[in-house]
Amino acid sequence: MLLKAIGEVKPDFIACAFDTKAPTFRHVEFEKYKAQRPAAPPDLYPQLPKVKKVLDAFGVKYFEKEGYEGDDIIATLASHVLSKTTKDKRLKQKTKKALVVSPSALSVIILSSDRDVLQLVNGQVKVQMPGWNLKDVTLIGAKEVKEKYGLEPHQMVDYKSLIGDPSDNVPGVAGIGPKTAAQLLAEFHTLEKLFDNLDQVTDTTRIKLEAGKDIAFAAKKLVELDRKVDIDFELSDLSFDPDWEKVRKEYEELGFKSIAAKIPQSGSQFSVGSSQEKTTVNREQVAVNSSDQLELI
Repeated sequence: MLLKAIGEVKPDFIACAFDTKAPTFRHVEFEKYKAQRPAAPPDLYPQLPKVKKVLDAFGVKYFEKEGYEGDDIIATLASHVLSKTTKDKRLKQKTKKALVVSPSALSVIILSSDRDVLQLVNGQVKVQMPGWNLKDVTLIGAKEVKEKYGLEPHQMVDYKSLIGDPSDNVPGVAGIGPKTAAQLLAEFHTLEKLFDNLDQVTDTTRIKLEAGKDIAFAAKKLVELDRKVDIDFELSDLSFDPDWEKVRKEYEELGFKSIAAKIPQSGSQFSVGSSQEKTTVNREQVAVNSSDQLELI
């Protein structure tokens, strides 16, 4: 998946985020958070050092922090680099000094199958999501979120606060399903405005919402990603310039001979797929031409 994403996105920067085994702030808020999930296979955790060793070969910086999920770190990385480059842009206007990356040129692409990251989508942030079922979509932007849910990306937090998230054992408002939640948010825009205007909804819906108000606002604390995790990095730390010989060696030592055979020679371009089957990449689908790419995994 990583090699395929590198071939398609051609990132200038990459960062990877891991969960830890430690409880997160969400478990403190809600004891039953993710309680229904089966335990990870016992042979998973011993493999993580090998995963990190491969990332080291790629030169990919990775982050993890007890008390937070990988998605919180991704949210923080994305928010930080965009706000930092915006600040640098203002500085450039004053000092007239050239910048390596300008805010208009930087785009962030998140590689994840977790739909919680859809709340991060905006004009400069898109999601590359395995299993997304919109035809011919390479990346998910605001347009694709709107087509799928009828909502703006920033409304996904309030949407999940109303319907809950069974995959994380997050409860929602009883009797409020996806269709009703989307209709309510299309009309009232935010969870707060919805509950401030319950006199404008039908009696049946109002009764359900009144009964589930505390649940909805508690769910919002669980669903909303933390964009201010205390991690220390600069965008330059995430530069992607792999030593392909080192990468090949790691894959060979792990026994992935077919993958190792696809690794390019140093200085050559990386192509996706085998010699018999190449993946064609439409650069306009990936991002604006000549933009700097940050891939978050």
